[in-house]
Amino acid sequence: MRIAIVDDLTDDIKALEHDITRWAQENNIPLVPSPALFASGEAFLETFQKGLYDIIFLDIYMDGITGMDTARRIRALDGDCRLIFITSTIEFAVDSYDVDSSYYLVKPYPYEKLCQALTRCSASLIENSQSLLVPAKNGSVRLFLHSIAYTEYSNRRILVHQKNGEELTVTISQKELSETLLAYPYFCDCYRGILVNLESVSRLLDDGFLLDSGQTIPISRLKYREVREQFLQFSYAATRGGAIP
Repeated sequence: MRIAIVDDLTDDIKALEHDITRWAQENNIPLVPSPALFASGEAFLETFQKGLYDIIFLDIYMDGITGMDTARRIRALDGDCRLIFITSTIEFAVDSYDVDSSYYLVKPYPYEKLCQALTRCSASLIENSQSLLVPAKNGSVRLFLHSIAYTEYSNRRILVHQKNGEELTVTISQKELSETLLAYPYFCDCYRGILVNLESVSRLLDDGFLLDSGQTIPISRLKYREVREQFLQFSYAATRGGAIP
């Protein structure tokens, strides 16, 4: 998930960055990259473009252009990103609807309120943000990451095995696919050319994974300890009710 924070108060921006990172860790949501920090609306708008961020936090009272004016310029370019206002007064709460804001937080807000705002925004972003448009034989196809059981690279092509039993052949490079999938905690590089979705694993074996489908996926002997640790961490998070985005 890609997040930006625009606030001219150094202490506030650092505190918010810390809490967002905490929320992401608690919910196993990768921040790719870490939240981008901007000390003014002007600095933010210099580099902003459509699709660059999923969620943007905006302070309203800032030197120079206000957060509300920054939001209007954002909406002129991008109607999809989520806007969350953070300010010291409820004065602009009604105005925030004009720029389709998702949440309005009044400082000082409790951590639980921030979590509520992030969870509300992320829920509507998950499906699209965790999909991948890739080239295939007959054009492009969209892969929804949670639907993948595992992928395998063979004969200069990638075969995507889906949980419903369907298979797709895609022409994306293995390097690019690996970099994308392994950014998420539920994908694991267990064997050369194979990436497995831990959500589809039924049991860890001495030399591989037993999938829900009954198929066995090998685990490299050299990678076994690392793969086992990742699987145990994933299983623990799922068992205790942690979100697996």
